[in-house]
Amino acid sequence: MANEESKEQSPAESVPDTKPPPAAERGITRAGGGGLAAAGAGAGGGHAVVVARPAPVGPALPRVSRRKILLTGFWVAMTGMLASIAATILYSVYPRNVSRLQGKFVIGNVKDLTPGEKREVLVQVPDKRNPLTSLDAKVYLVRLSKEQADRNPGAQEGMVYAFWRKCPHLGCTVPYNPSFSFEDPRTNQSYAGWFRCPCHGSTYSDAGVKVFGPAPRSLDTFPLTIGADGSISIDVSTPVAGAPPFSTDESARGVLPT
Repeated sequence: MANEESKEQSPAESVPDTKPPPAAERGITRAGGGGLAAAGAGAGGGHAVVVARPAPVGPALPRVSRRKILLTGFWVAMTGMLASIAATILYSVYPRNVSRLQGKFVIGNVKDLTPGEKREVLVQVPDKRNPLTSLDAKVYLVRLSKEQADRNPGAQEGMVYAFWRKCPHLGCTVPYNPSFSFEDPRTNQSYAGWFRCPCHGSTYSDAGVKVFGPAPRSLDTFPLTIGADGSISIDVSTPVAGAPPFSTDESARGVLPT
């Protein structure tokens, strides 16, 4: 009975204490900035402190790899290069702010132009906006012989033409090749002497009529007048567009000397 009484009087000995010890006894102290730090006693009195950093506030920036940066830079550079090439091509085909040759010019005399002759004339004047350059108009001055007139319906012997040497297709300079032989699709006869574009093969007759190639029309001409003294004048301000292919209007565009 004595033993039972003693057990009833000291319940603390029979029930273990489960309360955690104070923070100081567990080696946990408050660190600066409000974080918790774990401290362990050492022989020299030093402590190992681990600080828990607070989570960042605001949206997190996406992580970008080095590979993605290199690929992005490569494609940006390629796009810029292709855009520059395209702009250069467009500028060469459709130039901006280009001065044009204006006015009327005497380019020869009909007395010096024999039938069948084709003479190259370069009308050239300084550019007022840029003295270092000049404006020019490349002209083919042509006078048809009887044989050449017979090949071109609507033309007459002695007619004089002032053809612009610019191909209506893409603007290449069209020379006259007296040794080039070609079959005329209008008569199915082959003979030498044609205007032949060296770029894409557009072919024009003595009277400037387009008979072959990708050009959309015959050779363009400059308005031409022949004075009483035989002087030949052309107006380079307003070139006249050539007639449709195989048209007799182009052959009749020449001027007969008075």
